[in-house]
Amino acid sequence: MKLLAWLISLVNVYLGMRCLLNAVHVLHTSKYSQTTTVIFAVLFLGLGAAGVYFLLARNDPKHAVLISLGPWVLALVVLFITMVTSRYP
Repeated sequence: MKLLAWLISLVNVYLGMRCLLNAVHVLHTSKYSQTTTVIFAVLFLGLGAAGVYFLLARNDPKHAVLISLGPWVLALVVLFITMVTSRYP
C-alpha cells in the first residue's frame, strides 16, 4: 500500500509541476486553456503534496492513496466541463 501511495503521490507532484511550468509559459505542451492548466497545477501539486505529507508525517498510506486519487477524479470533472463549455472552430 505504501508503494502505491508513493507512486501516485510522486506522479501527482510531477504532473503538477509540468502544469505549473505550462501555466507560467516555460513549457508549451498543454493542449488546454490557461485556466484549466492552472486548475490542474493547483490540484495535482496540492493533493500530491498532501499525499506525501500523509505518508511521511502521519504514516497513513490508506488516506494518502485516497487523497492522491482525488486530483484524478477532479481533473476528469474539470476536463468534462471544459469540453462541454468550450467553443471549437
